[in-house]
Amino acid sequence: MQFINLGEPIKVRQGEPGKYWWITLRKGETIDLTKRVGLNHKLKKMKETIGKVGKKIVETKQFEENFSSDGLFLKELQKIKGIGKKTASDVVTWGTREKLIETIKKREKIPFRDDVEGLLYKRYGDE
Repeated sequence: MQFINLGEPIKVRQGEPGKYWWITLRKGETIDLTKRVGLNHKLKKMKETIGKVGKKIVETKQFEENFSSDGLFLKELQKIKGIGKKTASDVVTWGTREKLIETIKKREKIPFRDDVEGLLYKRYGDE
């Protein structure tokens, strides 16, 4: 199974027991490992897809990244000065970005502290 390293360089043991060697896997490099070993090293799985370029069939490898709209919204909230990880997580649990914008447009109360509500109104009030 193919894996890609998206973090810091790591040492991975290759070969058989008693007859092995170590390699350094740098950020962005791929390697073929068993599922258990790859996941133990916290590497991302590559998925294979088959596509066409013109009439030629090609195989591509992509790494699976679990970016949902909630994950992007969470990162967007954390970039607002005055909103931390916990508060951003609470906002995402409460609702989506669209729900927040709709609530702000209706001038309804958002169930958070007044300072957080002010920051959210300031950031998302014009959209």
